[in-house]
Amino acid sequence: MANKRDLKKFVRNTCGALALDMVTVSDLFPQIDSKDVEKVVYDCAVLQTSTLSKAGISFDRSASDFESKSAYSAARRSYFRKAYRALKEQFAADVDKLVKVMNQALPDDVRQILRKAAADA
Repeated sequence: MANKRDLKKFVRNTCGALALDMVTVSDLFPQIDSKDVEKVVYDCAVLQTSTLSKAGISFDRSASDFESKSAYSAARRSYFRKAYRALKEQFAADVDKLVKVMNQALPDDVRQILRKAAADA
């Protein structure tokens, strides 16, 4: 991500798309339990909220702690790069868990239909 704004947009769009996919699939296949749909949508909202709250990262040192402005800039850039990389990796792991929950919520016959449609595409 180029900046914090892009990261936040990515998180919102991803969580929204996951929730929308689950709601759409539940509309297409009425045999999916509505409790599972509610749980997935709720988990998407929790994931979005928790990830966005972690995105407010700040560098805890000032320029006077370094011998030069370039050293401060390099340390600050490295700090944010590592912090956002860790945040994105954790977000990706949480999304993977959520996708597994979404797949488990689907009945076997729906899973077979979706696999066949994906193989034909």
